[in-house]
Amino acid sequence: MPSALNAVSQVRRHLLIHRRGLAALAAGVAVWAAVTAVRPPEPPHATVWVAVRDLSSGTVLHADDLRAVPVPADSVPRAAHDLATLDGRILAAPVGAGEVATATRLLGNPQLVGYPGRSAVPLRVPDADAAGLLRAGDRVDLVASDPQQPRHGTRIATDVVVLAVPPPASGSNATGLDGRLVVFAVPSDEAVDIAAAAAGLFLNVIWNR
Repeated sequence: MPSALNAVSQVRRHLLIHRRGLAALAAGVAVWAAVTAVRPPEPPHATVWVAVRDLSSGTVLHADDLRAVPVPADSVPRAAHDLATLDGRILAAPVGAGEVATATRLLGNPQLVGYPGRSAVPLRVPDADAAGLLRAGDRVDLVASDPQQPRHGTRIATDVVVLAVPPPASGSNATGLDGRLVVFAVPSDEAVDIAAAAAGLFLNVIWNR
């Protein structure tokens, strides 16, 4: 009889121990459910493309210049672009490492927003060394001269703005005789005449300030 009582006592003791454990587990689940219910949901995310290194004005963007970064959807810059749009475009302004590549930094219409009444015109400056001194934002005058009469020049445009100086194309003449392509913001009503004059004459620049 005592052994039977001992067995019953052990069963009760085990049940009591397990009951306490189950109660603690149930309490933990209840707390977790309460915290989950009041915690705000994760905000939606989007992907932006940032520069992996400092990129200068005139850089032609490629996939290895950029990396994808997830950010909250409400913090995406309005002018942010996807990789397909950025690939192959030319930077009109520098982009720092880790900075989002946006339309406002690309060569194109957005760059002319601050220059009403102007058009973007790419012109080749024969003196590559002189062109290499130009920086986006510089204001210069354009002077054209006949290669046969280099001492007589004509000022064909005043106060034009440098939008971008793309890097030299691969295979360019190392002596610089091939010149350098520069993109200028010129008055729209003079763009055709300036482009035509630059095509047949030797083009040079004069810095205003």
